[in-house]
Amino acid sequence: MNRKTFLQTSLGFLIGSQAFSKPKNKRKLCFNTLACPDWSLKEIFENAQKYGFKAIEIRGIKGDVDILNSPAFEPSKLSEIKRMSKDFDVKILNLNSSVVLHEYESEKRNKNLDIAKKYIDLAQELGCPFIRVFPDKFPKEKPKEFALDTIKSNYETLIDYCKGSKVKVLLDAHGDLVWSEDLLKMMQGFDKKHIGLIWDFFNMHLITKESPQKMYETLKNYIEIVQIKDGFFKSNNTYEYTLTGKGEAPIAEILSIIESEKYKGFISFEWEKRWHPELPNPEEALPKFVEFMKNSF
Repeated sequence: MNRKTFLQTSLGFLIGSQAFSKPKNKRKLCFNTLACPDWSLKEIFENAQKYGFKAIEIRGIKGDVDILNSPAFEPSKLSEIKRMSKDFDVKILNLNSSVVLHEYESEKRNKNLDIAKKYIDLAQELGCPFIRVFPDKFPKEKPKEFALDTIKSNYETLIDYCKGSKVKVLLDAHGDLVWSEDLLKMMQGFDKKHIGLIWDFFNMHLITKESPQKMYETLKNYIEIVQIKDGFFKSNNTYEYTLTGKGEAPIAEILSIIESEKYKGFISFEWEKRWHPELPNPEEALPKFVEFMKNSF
């Protein structure tokens, strides 16, 4: 074999091997700061970059669950936060508030809506595309339709407030609003410019026992963030969290569904260390999640 033939054969082999190699993993990974209640904001950015995450959902910093009261988010600190986000190449994807939309009594309702509006303003200032709100338990003294109408009315108030901004208000399936059809009815009729859903299969399935396919087919037009956690579903709607890949949540099926549908959003890891201090530390849980996501088909 002469040199020319060798080079042609080698080049053909190289091109062929590249054609059959596994495409580069393009999953966009995010984590919720519930995972790291002891980290400062700088540590969160540093470790997100270190472990391979491209975004964060902020649900508290250190002792402050409500970041509106956090020294880390004082108005004078916002330019520094934006600089850190850029320097570490880690996007602030979502500001997770504790705002609930099921309140119907005037004082409680207005208090929650006022807090949500401040989160919208903060997100706009930070260039963050989403804030999160949620329903909780429906009022026992009222029928279900009253609760759904109340949530929808309060949601509409926040959507109207978003007009002129680049912020979407995301509903996080929670409490009694976890059935796919109920969530779909909640979203229908609104301009999609300022609305969306966080799809948390684990939280929904715990109550509804719906399949990933049923949930996704029903809600896919509104899903902005796919949230992942793993564990075991136990009796009486209880659960036990595990490291990613160690439980029974059908994560591979969820990934297969969203990727077959060409989902382009973030996959966010919700590790509830803040609420469950007995869970393994973020230094273990976060890399395990990234490893699972990189190696699962």
